[in-house]
Amino acid sequence: MKLFTTFLGCLAIFITTNLYSQTNPNKIMTNQETVQKFLEGFNDPDMIHESLALLSDDYHFKNPMVELTTKSAFIGLAQQIGSVLTGVDILHITDNGNWIALMYEFKSSIAGLEVNLATEWFRLENGIIKESILIYDATKWRALYAQMEN
Repeated sequence: MKLFTTFLGCLAIFITTNLYSQTNPNKIMTNQETVQKFLEGFNDPDMIHESLALLSDDYHFKNPMVELTTKSAFIGLAQQIGSVLTGVDILHITDNGNWIALMYEFKSSIAGLEVNLATEWFRLENGIIKESILIYDATKWRALYAQMEN
């Protein structure tokens, strides 16, 4: 009986600690968790503001067609791309210190560009995303960017 009571007590402590860590707003996210949360905003428009809050004001973004050096410039691009982006599915994620590397599929509502394979490298400082380099086959996307510029 004493063993059973001890077991229940340990179980109660474990559950309480686990629930607190999941609901504690002061919990510090790992770099991987930060990047995952950032990308989740592209799956749920209600979360995009939380995602963008993870970027530094001097966020540097580069992809095969554009290079941006501020968070506000990236937000402008994200608003345009957000109108055709339908989701992001992370396939692999790994870290090396302040660098997080992902392979993911990003999906769009554009015929012929529904599923796109990409890798993106993120550099973080103090839990904030400072830069990222997005790599994907942009051959068919160049036409979309050309239309956005007009």
